[in-house]
This record gives sequence, C-alpha cells and structure tokens, in this order.
Amino acid sequence: MRHEDFPIDDPTPDMAPTAKRILDAGVRVLDREGFGGLTFERIAQESGENGALIRYHFGSKAGLVRAIVDAVIFSQARGLVRLLTPLKPGKERREALLKRRRAVAVDLTTYSRMYEVTPAALRDAELRPKYRDLMRWYRKLNAWVYGSEHPDEKEKAALEPLAVLMSAMLNGIALQVQADPELDVQPAFDLWEQFVTQYLESIQDGRAKTDPPAL
Repeated sequence: MRHEDFPIDDPTPDMAPTAKRILDAGVRVLDREGFGGLTFERIAQESGENGALIRYHFGSKAGLVRAIVDAVIFSQARGLVRLLTPLKPGKERREALLKRRRAVAVDLTTYSRMYEVTPAALRDAELRPKYRDLMRWYRKLNAWVYGSEHPDEKEKAALEPLAVLMSAMLNGIALQVQADPELDVQPAFDLWEQFVTQYLESIQDGRAKTDPPAL
C-alpha cells in the first residue's frame, strides 16, 4: 500500500519545534487523562511552554485538537503500512494483520486513543470527514491484505463486505475489552480466522455469495 493512500498527511514536518513539543504533550495528556484533559493549562504544563504559544501555533483548542487527531490517525496508518508492506501477500500478511489487531484490541491504552477522539471527531464539522476517510482507509487496508496481488473487479466487490465486517469485529472486540479487561478474545479471533479462510476459498472458487459461508 502506497504512502499516498494514507487517510491523512503527517501534520508534523512543517511544524516549528515548539509546536511539535506542544503537539506531543497533547497526545500524552490524551493518553493519560482522556479527551477532557485537553485544556490549554494542562498542555502548557505538560509541554513546559507558555499557554499563549499554544494559541499562537494552533489558534484555538479546536485547532490543537484537530492537529492531535491528525497525528494519532497518521501514526496508526503509518505503523500498519510499515508492518505489512514488506510481507508476502496472502497468508503471511493476513496473519501479521490479525496478530497486530489482536494485540491492539487487548491493549487498554493504545485503543483508548480512538475511543477518546471519536466522539469529538463525529461532532466536529472539520474532523468528521477525516474520520470518515480513516474508516474508508481501514476498509481499503483490510481488502488489500485479504485480496490477491492483482484482484479483478469481482474479487474487489466480494472483499468489500469482508473488510466492513473485519473493522466492525475488531472495534467491537476492543470495546468489550475496554469494559471487561479479563475477556478472553482468542476464541473469537480463531472463529474469525476460520470464517475468513472459508470465505476467501469461496472467492477463489468463484462462488462468493452475499450470505456468509457456513462454519
């Protein structure tokens, strides 16, 4: 998957060092205190910079929040692409993605970022399209991982609902783990892998259907 396919550009290259320190501090506050902790006072304290400089570089709290959301989205996208691109298409790449998703789903800190920023992104007129693009990118990534090296239009159409289901499954499991950290998610991932294997076989055999394959 190419860099130009990312859902968003890296917001940091053109930032002044002070702005970058403020942004990094904002991400740390988000991780530690949640979205409600993103105040000028807390971020100024965390970054060691004057609160007036936050307003100078980002204009407002909304501007800073948008930069933080951009940074979180870009970081997650870059990490996945760097992990998956060098791997061989097919089973190796699929297993790597599933392993990474499973690790993220049970990591209370890592996944909590998205749960913290999601409500703000959905309420903000400027952030909502970015969040929409992120969801589309995740589905595109899923289809890329599960598809053949050169999928035709029929295969792409068959992979689309699988990509939607994978995103829903992973987000749903991660949400349950946030509420119940002792939940054993391995059987669910094993079942998902069985489902995917059968569905991909049906695509290869030219028998992909709207209804899921029987387990």
